Amino acid sequence: MDLRGRLVVPGFVDPHCHGGAGRSVYTGDPDDVRIAAAGHLARGTTSMLASVASLALPAMEAAARAVASVIDDGSAPNVVGIHFEGPFLSPGRRGAQSPDALRVPDRAVVERLLTAAGGHAVSMTVAPELPGALELIREYADRLVISLGHTEASAAVFARAAAAGARAVTHLFNAMPPLDHRDPGPVAAALLDPRLSCELIVDGHHLAEDTVRLAHRTAGADRLLLVSDAMPAAGMGDGTYRFADREVTVSGGAARLRGTGVLAGSTLFVSRAFCRSVTTVGLPLADAVRMSSATPARLLGLSDRGALRPGLRADLVELDTALSPSRVWLEGRPVPVLALARTPVRAADRPEGRLCR
Repeated sequence: MDLRGRLVVPGFVDPHCHGGAGRSVYTGDPDDVRIAAAGHLARGTTSMLASVASLALPAMEAAARAVASVIDDGSAPNVVGIHFEGPFLSPGRRGAQSPDALRVPDRAVVERLLTAAGGHAVSMTVAPELPGALELIREYADRLVISLGHTEASAAVFARAAAAGARAVTHLFNAMPPLDHRDPGPVAAALLDPRLSCELIVDGHHLAEDTVRLAHRTAGADRLLLVSDAMPAAGMGDGTYRFADREVTVSGGAARLRGTGVLAGSTLFVSRAFCRSVTTVGLPLADAVRMSSATPARLLGLSDRGALRPGLRADLVELDTALSPSRVWLEGRPVPVLALARTPVRAADRPEGRLCR
């Protein structure tokens, strides 16, 4: 194929995605999972985890069964597993998570969720300071990617959690104490610990550009992941969205719990995080590719993708001159071009004339 000199990058890998195209992946309805996943696939996310938020346990189980069903029948081919964001999270750093759904670590709860996931559970976010959390991390670290997040933990507790087997940090800087010069806390521990990979939400709302630059210079592209943390409004316009047990208002692309200033996920696609990382933050193109493909693929154990190399899956994204997806291939098969709908672009996201769609 003659691509007229355009760039081709590996398909994007998203370890943290709650929805898109107007649908949530954790309603318990398989059709919602299919539609949300298709919206992300059309924008270059060729592999993703469906992230189930903290809900009442029966609702989390129903959500996991729905996701597992579309993985098993192949109707959402870019969904490769399930991420449980909770329910073992700090009430003081819950963000948009439902307070009534939060629990202390409990092996019986984990086993119920794993059973519902039908062998497709890949990761779980845990606050390591909760009673019994370190023991739970130690027990399940060989079966799940344990990610530390929604936490009040100290740097010392983060270090103990990493020693127990935790391997990642959920949306670094968000839903955790900020970096302090006398009490560096979980942010410094995460950035400095080579055992931990760190998610970043590069949407212009969750993190300032200098914050992303700091993380990049400290941890590097081989430990940083560009994630969407997308909610149903990804690919949609501003407005009010109701899903699961929450109501979210989207204004200027920022999603917040209605009537509050609390961010409730993002309206991001990894393709846009990739573009913003290069054009707005100023990261090297090759580093942005690793952060959106190779590094998350390695964390999730997806050894057959994440790079352009003979013998790997032909998950490919052709980028236009604005570094936005113009064509996508999944295992060598083209994703219909008509599915490549464009999202509104704000003037603030147009550095150097490029449009991050």
